Amino acid sequence: MLASFQGDTSLQFIELRLLAPGQQSLSNGGGVRGAADLVFDDAAGTPEGQRVFTFTHDLAQGAAGARVLIATAGLATLAGVPADFVLPPGLLAPGAGRVCYRVNPPQDPFQPTGIIDCVAYGRFTGDLGRFGPPTPITPENRSLQSVGASGVTAADWAGELQPTPQNNSGVGAILPTLCGDGAISQGEECDGDALGGASCASLGFASGALACQQCHFDTTPCSFCGNGAINGAEECDGTALGGRTCESLGFTGGALACTDQCRLSTRGCAPTFFVPGGGPRGPECFAEWRVENAAGRPGADGKAPTRQRCRDGYGGCDADTLAGACTFTIAVCFDRTDARLAVGSNPCRREAVGSWTLRAPPAGIPPLVASVGALGASTTVGNTVTFSPPLEAKEHCTDGVAVTVPTRGKQPGKLVLKTLTVATGGRPRDADTLKLVCSP
Repeated sequence: MLASFQGDTSLQFIELRLLAPGQQSLSNGGGVRGAADLVFDDAAGTPEGQRVFTFTHDLAQGAAGARVLIATAGLATLAGVPADFVLPPGLLAPGAGRVCYRVNPPQDPFQPTGIIDCVAYGRFTGDLGRFGPPTPITPENRSLQSVGASGVTAADWAGELQPTPQNNSGVGAILPTLCGDGAISQGEECDGDALGGASCASLGFASGALACQQCHFDTTPCSFCGNGAINGAEECDGTALGGRTCESLGFTGGALACTDQCRLSTRGCAPTFFVPGGGPRGPECFAEWRVENAAGRPGADGKAPTRQRCRDGYGGCDADTLAGACTFTIAVCFDRTDARLAVGSNPCRREAVGSWTLRAPPAGIPPLVASVGALGASTTVGNTVTFSPPLEAKEHCTDGVAVTVPTRGKQPGKLVLKTLTVATGGRPRDADTLKLVCSP
């Protein structure tokens, strides 16, 4: 497919290839079947911008591999290759658009109908259907050629600097390119190191070194990072953090920052953060863990792992000075408003707490159970704390409790904590898990 050549948009062609013998019936056969056609979309893919070219006759050659040339009169003259079908000017959008091959019913029962194949290119923004994102390669001053059959446009199409139109009779030509001579010719954006004074900055980017690929600008090395606005896959840009803070990512405080690569950095956030225990998102903030571990902090997505690992002797998580064990500092929090656990526009569920049970380890952790009981009027039986009256549906957190996990010689030691928090009336119920690992 070619939309322009050496800057001339009157030089256009589309070439089809028969994948199997006997596919030469493109017309409606005098009304006995539906005709095949080409559907042309503009950059936006709107119904108003759509144009259709209908095949009006069948092919003489129906062998597998035979070509079908649909070309403008200008292209046929330039190449010296008669077109099988004359393409009216203006149907093929040069910079961005889409072309689809369609077979209309009625047809033979074994002939699929509807859209058979499509190629979208440039900054096409219309409905992509099943063919995936458009190829960034545009058919300007080079042809787009099919090089694969995965059905994914971006993977199946490549640019060819010397277009090779061929008709159904096997007559073809090679259109020579000027690309590569080091001079910017008509239809070229650049040529090698010759960029015509253009740069990433002149094209609207904040940084990077503009390159040239097939005499078209290659903005892959360019970046919007540094322009103070969040673009594309950037997580942040300068002081623009997308409304996120350390607190919204689950930390108790601190200063969220943005790196020179426009990635969020939580290094300035407090080493203490909240860990949901793995239950359903709706009632998950009914109970959460609060953990101090500089090495296990949430990332830019706010996800805090329920498996918290500490290296023996590391002051960011080990509160003791003894060898062979890690002393974690943890707390239990109820009914905390956690933005990470909202479901759509609905905040996570908060309920009055009726009871809390430490289900593992079986032997319990008396200081942790006692700290939960101290949050309100309660009775404790074994590892279960029952509040009477129920603990009010607002944020409550215990004091930090030291929990020691010994190593197993040269192997990591592990302690698994499991809890069950139950609201007044028995629902909802929030089961949470925290795995503490101490590495030698």
